[in-house]
Amino acid sequence: MKKLNANDTLVYLTELLLTNLNDLKECKSSDAEQFGYGSKTAYTECLEVVQRWERAAENRLDFEIGEKFPL
Repeated sequence: MKKLNANDTLVYLTELLLTNLNDLKECKSSDAEQFGYGSKTAYTECLEVVQRWERAAENRLDFEIGEKFPL
């Protein structure tokens, strides 16, 4: 596995989180399957932390996460 620098790691993590959240976009807290909703919550929290990165806006995080992926 190729080692990434900090910037490339954050870009990769951002893409991974956005992909996973898009897959789980329809999950609701009332769904019978709570695993999907729990995953959505965790991914959202992680993305909110990554959004504090100084280069977040240049790397697809120039939106309100809670509006795009409401819990």
